[in-house]
Amino acid sequence: MDVKIVGFAVMFVILLIAALAGFYEYSTISSKYTSLQSSYSSATSQISSLNASLMYAKNNESYYMKLAENNYTAYTKLEAMYSALEHNYSMLMQMYKELEANYSQAISHVGAQYLEGASLDTVYLVWDGIAIENPNDVTPYLAPNFTAKITGVPFPGTYNLQTFNATWLANFFSTYETVYFYTTALPTVTQENNNTFVVSAILQYFVAPTQDPVYLQVFNASFTATVQIINGKPLITSITWNGNEVPPSAVIAGYPSQHQLEGNVVLSEVLSEINALGGEFAPNVIAQNFAPNAILNITGPLPPGLKNGTYMGLNNIEMFFSQWDNYFIFVAEYSQNLLPNGTAVPPSVSVTLMPNMTMAVVKANVTPFIAFVNQGQPGFPGIYDIHVDLTAYLVYNSTTATWQIVKEDWVTSLIPIQQDTMFYNFNTPTFNVVAESTVTVNASKGAVVQAGNIVTIVQPGTYAELPNGSLLSIYNFSLVIMSVQAVYSPPGYGNLTPTYAFAFAINGHISPLYSLVTENKTARPAITIVYAPDTWTSWTWFGGTFNGTTYIGGSYKFADHWIYGNGVMVNVQFFKPVIWIFEASQAPVATPPTPATVSVGEAYGLTPVNAYTYTVNGKEGGVIVAGNIIVVIKPGTYVETPQQQNLTTYNFSVVFYATSGLPNAPTGQTPFLAFAYAFNGNVNFSYYATQSFITIITAPSQEAEMWTWGAKGYMFEDPRDSDHLVRSFLFPLRTRYLIYAIATLVLNSSR
Repeated sequence: MDVKIVGFAVMFVILLIAALAGFYEYSTISSKYTSLQSSYSSATSQISSLNASLMYAKNNESYYMKLAENNYTAYTKLEAMYSALEHNYSMLMQMYKELEANYSQAISHVGAQYLEGASLDTVYLVWDGIAIENPNDVTPYLAPNFTAKITGVPFPGTYNLQTFNATWLANFFSTYETVYFYTTALPTVTQENNNTFVVSAILQYFVAPTQDPVYLQVFNASFTATVQIINGKPLITSITWNGNEVPPSAVIAGYPSQHQLEGNVVLSEVLSEINALGGEFAPNVIAQNFAPNAILNITGPLPPGLKNGTYMGLNNIEMFFSQWDNYFIFVAEYSQNLLPNGTAVPPSVSVTLMPNMTMAVVKANVTPFIAFVNQGQPGFPGIYDIHVDLTAYLVYNSTTATWQIVKEDWVTSLIPIQQDTMFYNFNTPTFNVVAESTVTVNASKGAVVQAGNIVTIVQPGTYAELPNGSLLSIYNFSLVIMSVQAVYSPPGYGNLTPTYAFAFAINGHISPLYSLVTENKTARPAITIVYAPDTWTSWTWFGGTFNGTTYIGGSYKFADHWIYGNGVMVNVQFFKPVIWIFEASQAPVATPPTPATVSVGEAYGLTPVNAYTYTVNGKEGGVIVAGNIIVVIKPGTYVETPQQQNLTTYNFSVVFYATSGLPNAPTGQTPFLAFAYAFNGNVNFSYYATQSFITIITAPSQEAEMWTWGAKGYMFEDPRDSDHLVRSFLFPLRTRYLIYAIATLVLNSSR
């Protein structure tokens, strides 16, 4: 191998190796260059950023320089203020030390007074805690070694802290619901040593028991408390309580007695019950003050409509009161205590006030009930005088805040009512004569008798029939007015009220065994006129005895029928000398004829001057009052017209005519009154009535006559009954009637 080639090859290898090394070095350097170039770029960027920041800082340099100057100025001021505060602090610190020295010096002088006040304050807190009724307001102020000695009221005993809380405080708080306290004078505080003080006071607590809050109690206690300063805190180590109860009136001037107050309440409730029995209130009202489980115990006799016995529970008690209410129609009552010497005093009241059992007893040993039996009840129309020995037991109910009757005892007795009413009669019907008018009747003439507002006409031809059947043509007839006692409403007619009575008497006898009759012994009723309203009627009564001044006994027999007019009533049925009792009703018992208007003209040459017209129901009849004339239209009076029509209802007129120019009567007497009857305005002989009308005319005391007048003048004389009243029985043929009386021409009369 050529050395040159080998050398060249070696050289080539060396060169190649060098080239490779150079290339590697180049690569390395190139990489570093690239890295340096990147770092340079980054540094250039940072320089640019820093240049920008530098430029920004340079731009704000004046601002921050100004801000720094301001801050420096503020700092300088604050530094000056701090120096001033530091100086003030030093000065105040000096003053504080001086005050502390003064306080230490002063506290040595006032410490005792401070502890004294703290002790009194502690005692007040305990008193107030008791009134608040919370143990947490009491026990924090009691020392662990606390003791209490309680004498008197309430809850006496000796207690430690635990038993005082669990027993005395618990009992007090559960027994009383409302508590107030005060001291009668400022408490006194006595220092025993440096840390012990004694507080004394007269203490008064006003308490209302929870079960019986109506019972206001006042505890007056002599109180002493020992207070020790324990660990800087005042605590009560012992108390003594010597209490007694006093009435509120002893501590409140003018305050009434508690017993008196509650006594008035319970008495009011019992008297309210008694009054409700008299007023016959609803059963629940009468029993409103009874407890739900109350007992009403009744022993002794009662009227037949009531039962004695034991009524247990409110429902049964109300049932008895309901029977009472239904049985009696009227009750008068009062309540009293009758002492052994006969003195009457008010009912007695005993009130026992206790925290857990307030009760009262009301005693009224004579409580009379004068009771009138209701119609339809057994014993009607009797009156019972029931005397009740009444004892009521009441207990206060704190839930309803009311007194309630828990038991009531009645011991009853029935006594004669005269024992209480003395001069008044309530059970025996009695009629006393208060007015009487008597005439002697001649049967051929009859008579008229008047007493009070009653007029009775004994018709001519009326005889007196005696119990043995004989007839008297001359006899004494009396119209008697009587008062009534122990006379009540007719059975079944409670709407009627008896007022007074009247009777006929024949020769002084009031008895149905006597009669007014004709000579053939047929009934010959008197005509009785009573001036009374249409709310009156009467019932017939007999069966008793009459001694000339008093009629005793008897009973109602039947209702009477009257014919009514304006302010007048007439009976045409009475022919027995018995009693008739006037009964007043709240409403009219009949409908009298009603006023009407019709036209009437001349009749038989006479001129009308006045007319009284009424519409009459022929079935019921009626009474027409026309001046001094009374016309009685008996029930069942119908009218037949000239056309033979039967009128059951018609206008009936009493027409007055002028008498001037009329001739004297055939007897020579002078006419002073002329009247006629008209039917529906017609005065005509062609009208007929199914019954006669009864005409009663009051006339002067001189003799008077009545004549019938027709187309040709005087026709015939009509009958008369007396000098004072002229009665005419008008027959079915009706015309006008003229009355003539002697006035100045009496001596010229032929009669």
